[in-house]
Amino acid sequence: MKSLFLSLIFILVSISIFAQVPTPNIADGQSVCPNETHYYGDQIIDFNSTYQFTIVPAQAFNIVGDQIQVTWTTPGTYTITMIETNSSGCQSTTTAQVVVQNIVQATINPIVVCEQGTIQNITGQNLGVNPVYNGPGIVGNTFNPAGLAPGVYNITVNSQTANGCPITGVGTATIEPLPTGTIYTD
Repeated sequence: MKSLFLSLIFILVSISIFAQVPTPNIADGQSVCPNETHYYGDQIIDFNSTYQFTIVPAQAFNIVGDQIQVTWTTPGTYTITMIETNSSGCQSTTTAQVVVQNIVQATINPIVVCEQGTIQNITGQNLGVNPVYNGPGIVGNTFNPAGLAPGVYNITVNSQTANGCPITGVGTATIEPLPTGTIYTD
């Protein structure tokens, strides 16, 4: 029983020492969003091998065990090179290309409406898929000035590109006061 217990402890310690961050599917051709973090490395890590990584053009990464962790910050196409050297000194080189999508900023067209005016549709550019608008007077994809005082109100939008990358933007809705004319006589 004692040897079984010691064997179990050895197995648990071995698993915890050699545990690796899970590597995603094959990275070549991967498309990622800006500011996403991913891990890259050999699908099956050989703990008797050593691994060296480079990314061209240069992109910062952290070494996590025998893998790297990358937070993609700048749009573009990158080549990750991994050189594995086994315990016999034999080397193999693998590369993968990763495309970091462009940062997309939504633009909301300014809305100008009179106090007690009619409901206005929110329009703009790069609004993405299923945009969600927020702010005072927002109902779905419209701005309703009812009950709001004259002034400038911010409208925010959160959405995503067809690739699933986030889109954000800010616009304004201005409520103009009604004129306060009075009829005079002579």
